[in-house]
Amino acid sequence: MDYFLDNWGSFIGIAGLVITGIGVVISYLAFHRAGKARDAAAAAKVASDETRSAITRTLTTVDLERAIALLQRLKEMHRANRWETCLEHYQPLRVLLSEIRSRHPALTSELQRTLETAILDVTEMENAIVAALRESAEITAAAEFDRTLNRIQSELESLSSSSHF
Repeated sequence: MDYFLDNWGSFIGIAGLVITGIGVVISYLAFHRAGKARDAAAAAKVASDETRSAITRTLTTVDLERAIALLQRLKEMHRANRWETCLEHYQPLRVLLSEIRSRHPALTSELQRTLETAILDVTEMENAIVAALRESAEITAAAEFDRTLNRIQSELESLSSSSHF
């Protein structure tokens, strides 16, 4: 016991050295796990971004298909001179075109302008029909309306085919 009392500082130094060694090993393992956690976090972020992009592409494709179907329906109503019914479909078409413009992942400035022009064209068409119906006048621009709708439909079909990566 006298030996322990005379050398207690040495025993504490050895115990400190052992505890320090254990701490270094634990720190190394924690650092190694943190590196794996960083790698896992980076992989999770990449997966999240890819999933978000895939969902956006899918939603955009659905909107494109709905807009194309709505354009086709409007053309059929124009041919049947069902102008009052047409008025119910212009606003939803503009909303779809706006959503496509804001959501499409890789829209060039040219395609942005194309969609903006399409929205303006649909608005002008609607305004012309409203004015003609209000004045009980005949709508003489039906052929022009169909050409405009065909152009918009063609552009949307082109955009739809390019969004399927």
